[in-house]
Amino acid sequence: MSVKTIGRAQGRSATAACAYRSGARVADERTGQVFDYSRRGGVERPQCAIFAPAEAPAWVQDRPALWNAVEAAETRKNSTVAREFEIALPADLDGEARRALVAAFATALVERHGMVVDASIHSPDTDAAKGQGNRNHHAHVLCSTRRIGPEGFGAKVRELDNQRSGEVEHWRESFAAMCGGALERAGLPEQAARWRAGHLAKAGQLEAARARGDEAFVLENEDRVPGKHFGPNVLQIERKGTQTVRGDIAREPVRLNAKVIDLTAARVRIEAERHAEPARRGGLMEAARGEARDWERLLDVSAAPALRVPQLVLREWGAEKDRQFAGVVAKAGKVDGYARRLLAGHERRQEAHRRARPQPPAGLFALVKQGAYETAAKAWEQTRAAIAKRIARLSEQIDRLAGYMRRAFPWEGNPSPGEQLAERLANQAKPELAAEARVVKEAGMAATDGTAQAQEQRQAEARGISERDGRLAEEQDRRLAQPSKAPMLDGQTIADRAAGKADANGKPLQTEQEKRVAEARERIRASREKERQEREQGKDRGHGR
Repeated sequence: MSVKTIGRAQGRSATAACAYRSGARVADERTGQVFDYSRRGGVERPQCAIFAPAEAPAWVQDRPALWNAVEAAETRKNSTVAREFEIALPADLDGEARRALVAAFATALVERHGMVVDASIHSPDTDAAKGQGNRNHHAHVLCSTRRIGPEGFGAKVRELDNQRSGEVEHWRESFAAMCGGALERAGLPEQAARWRAGHLAKAGQLEAARARGDEAFVLENEDRVPGKHFGPNVLQIERKGTQTVRGDIAREPVRLNAKVIDLTAARVRIEAERHAEPARRGGLMEAARGEARDWERLLDVSAAPALRVPQLVLREWGAEKDRQFAGVVAKAGKVDGYARRLLAGHERRQEAHRRARPQPPAGLFALVKQGAYETAAKAWEQTRAAIAKRIARLSEQIDRLAGYMRRAFPWEGNPSPGEQLAERLANQAKPELAAEARVVKEAGMAATDGTAQAQEQRQAEARGISERDGRLAEEQDRRLAQPSKAPMLDGQTIADRAAGKADANGKPLQTEQEKRVAEARERIRASREKERQEREQGKDRGHGR
């Protein structure tokens, strides 16, 4: 269950929220907008219903009239106009049982708080198989923020606003008990016991499962990582066929949890085979024990405990490292986003500081103003250097964080910094599994055909890339060693060129008057050159006569 508020401060409205959740057409009388979601799929419209106290006016059963009245009751521009309970429904219940469960929850809300409730049941999203959107039946329970009486809306429901009141936790526990009761009536006692503890955190759910002896739930959920929501904007982009970074981050926990479930299924299968056929020497566990004894004799570690199936050990170890790597990527992503926001701010500050550069004095009082100009120029240069230093430091940190958010490339001989940190964290989290995986790797029990050839091929590719990079570096050094034919420009000249105050050679741009003077001088020079040539030609003709 998640509890959210809908407020005008975020640019949202109760009329748009109810139209989207109920798949209806609602016109907002306050703004004149029309929200039409009558063609929206995934809404079980026959099971959408409005619940209100017995003394409420009759118009509350009209959805557009109800939510326009909710909007009219709020006068502030940043008012909270509605509150939503988004609840997941057990997949083992049929449609009628789901409707009864939502109706019971909505009725309990009305009786306790005296507000109006608009409940809509949604079916799983069509793209749920791709890891996008909700994968189960769920309900959106939209509530008014005010109590309602015979005359209309009255006082605010403040107890749900106060986090210390315990009301939200009360409803989490109450809904979990309602789900357990519905599953109990459907003849599913095991699922009912799990849902009754569903309002607890992960540690509390695992503890409750151990207390009731539900080892299957413990095995399946002990190593699972929490999922991430795509969000409406990312979901809309992904449905158009564009893969996003946020979508990849949200899919990573799904992939890790799928590995955990596979490992759990393999573990349960092996345990079932061990208990079902203890005398069968050809079984998987017996073969694994025999292989482990052979390796013990070879390694002379008779005191060491019996090893498990090598492939299973390495899969568990890989899943643990992937889980830790997902955490490293998430934390590094947060730090990277913060650093990039700081960098963008410093770059804007650098641009504003560049524009505020003091200009050298000119005119009659230039000598008088020279001292103040030099002081201001010195302070400006110090600030510029400080900003540039911060930008360089942040850029270096962002480049370093990139190594923690990626896996090693095929041509790299060592793991990426993120993979190395994830392995250290996995060693700290599960030292026994790490030691077992280390023994398996050292003994060569998980070696597969072609591993040595693949490793040798990767090393050869890395050597080839290194040699190519070395040749490119030598060529670059050779070019840099040659003297440059470009004019030497200082910092002021480069800045003038960037601002359009100088040409490519660093010379100041000419004004219109200077251009006309230069053209006149060029014409005079050409005329004199022509006269000189004519005089030379006349002398030649005179000598000829």
